[in-house]
This record gives sequence, C-alpha cells and structure tokens, in this order.
Amino acid sequence: MIGEIKCLILMVTRDCNLRCRYCYACGGERKDYMTWETARRAVDYVAARSRSFKVQFSGGEPLLNFSLVRRVIEYLGSHQGGTFQLQTNGTLINGALARELKGLRIGLGVSLDGPPAVNDYLRPFPGGSGSTMAVIRGLQSLAAEGVKVGLTAVLTAESVRSLPRLVELVSYLGNVHGISLDLLRPLGRGAGVAPPEPAQLERAVLAALERAEELARLGGPRVGFREAERLKRLLAQGRVKDHYCFAVSGQSMAVLPDGSVYPCASLSGVEDFLLGHIADPGFSLAGSFRAARWFKQRLSLPSKCGNCPHSGFCGGGCFARAYAYHGRVDRPYEGDCRLKQIIWQWARPAKEI
Repeated sequence: MIGEIKCLILMVTRDCNLRCRYCYACGGERKDYMTWETARRAVDYVAARSRSFKVQFSGGEPLLNFSLVRRVIEYLGSHQGGTFQLQTNGTLINGALARELKGLRIGLGVSLDGPPAVNDYLRPFPGGSGSTMAVIRGLQSLAAEGVKVGLTAVLTAESVRSLPRLVELVSYLGNVHGISLDLLRPLGRGAGVAPPEPAQLERAVLAALERAEELARLGGPRVGFREAERLKRLLAQGRVKDHYCFAVSGQSMAVLPDGSVYPCASLSGVEDFLLGHIADPGFSLAGSFRAARWFKQRLSLPSKCGNCPHSGFCGGGCFARAYAYHGRVDRPYEGDCRLKQIIWQWARPAKEI
C-alpha cells in the first residue's frame, strides 16, 4: 500500500464528440482542455517518485487534445519503463492518425458496446445519430496499419443481451486482441441507466465466452476476455490479488484538466474523493491518500469478502462502483461479485485448484 505511483491518468479534456447515455464524466458538457503546464506538473511529480509507471490518456475524448498527448509522450518517452495507453471512442481515427498512433507505440483501448442497434442507442453523436460505423472505420484504419486494440464494452441492461453478437463483430474485425467487460457505474449521466440483472449478466457472459470459443474452433481469430485471462494467469502462477486496482492501493492519480487530483477517473469530480491540486506547492499524493476516510475503509478487503472463495482473485471489487451503488467503498457492488463468479466458473476447468 502507498508506495511508488504506478498509474497516472491524464484527463486531457472533458470535451467529447459523443454523448454516451451512461458517461460518468458527462463528456461533452464542458469544453475544458488540459494545458501543457498542468500535464508537465503531473508527469514531473510522478516521474520523481516512480521507477516505472504507465500514463493513461482519457477524457472526454482524448483525441480532441491529441497535440497534448503527443507532447507528453515525446517529453516522457525516455523515462525508463514508462508505457502509454489511450482510451478512445475511435470515431476520429483515420489513416493518417492511425499511422501516427502506431509510430507513438501507444496502447489503444476502443469503446464499443455492441452491434449497431445497441451501440448507436447508447453511444450517439450529439445530434442523435449513431456512432458505430464511424468506430468501425476507425478500427479498420488501425487494422490497415497492423495496429491491434483492446475493446471496452460497458455492460448495461440494454447492452448485455447482445454480448455474443459483439463477439461476432470483434471476430470479424480481426484486430481486436480482447474485450474488457466494464460494468456500469451509475455516476454522471449513468445515474439514469439501468445495470444488468444478475441472471441476465450470467446468461450473456457465459454465452459470449462460449461463442468466442466456438468461433476460434471454426478458424476465426481468438477473442479473449481480459477478466478471464487475468484469472487464468493468477491460477497458473499460484498468486492472489489483495487489491482491485492501483487506486485502492494508493498508487494512482487521475488529473483533471484544471489540475485537480482524484484516485481514479471514474470518481473525478466527486468532492468526497478530491485529493488536492497538482499545482499546490505542498501537494502530497501519499499524504492525501492516508488522510482520506474512504481510503482507510479499504486498507483491507471488505468484511463481506471474508468467506468468499473468490476474494483472492478480485481484490474486493471496484470501489468506484461500490460508491456509486452504495455510497460507501467498503461494501462491494453485487454485480462485481457476480461477474467474478461467472468468470471463475469459466476459467476454473482449465486448472482445478
């Protein structure tokens, strides 16, 4: 707990060219953009305290402030062990941008929630038109440059039903190395969106996992699921996971365009989780974490996890979702627990314990 900073999240803009119905950051409702001075302060702060860390660029839509993304990578590119990731909606990517992204050697995550009928509803442009075909064109531009991406699918009551069809689309596209299942966080605009029911979640995820295996047997590219692959690695290595993410261990910081600092992007703007401002002369991430009431609540696994046979493989669940659903971080969201149980059912036959 609280050591080297492992993850720096730069929310380089709150502006966005989509109006996703569940966006926790309310992307596009504000037009503020991070300046180079704010980004440099954040990068310098982390680099002085870490031997190796990753920088994640997020938003809003981070490609709307791509000049800053490029500048940060050029500035920090020589830092030993540093890696870069960018989460995008993919709609702005054309051939030229795909080539530049490839040259920057930045890991890409693209958001897509399902086939057009579902994704167009959940992730529209401001005028209401669907974004799916623009995302597919962006993915195809990346594929033409030999760039593979990870795909993030937010699971809502609306999207979860089409998860097997999303696997089919991903298999067809060919340059998606895996899907990450991101359960809805009812924050920001997401407060008005329904999460999947437990039985619905189980049926859809198992069906998607089975469809991925079936398509691979038929000769298509293997579509992996990040959650399943992580669990398989833990099982193979005989390891356990004592925290869900770096935010729970006090080793991450998310910086907003105005320089305010939060433990993770999902809780950005939630006053209870404000850790300070990167420009403050006395700013101390470690000190802010130690002083935070919610951090003390997650110094150990939630009490509910005590008798759970899967607790060593999930780290107690996402504390941002716990807060969003229960108003506290020490009571796991039931959907997190159910998803881990489903993945366990799937992964365990590969290596019995």
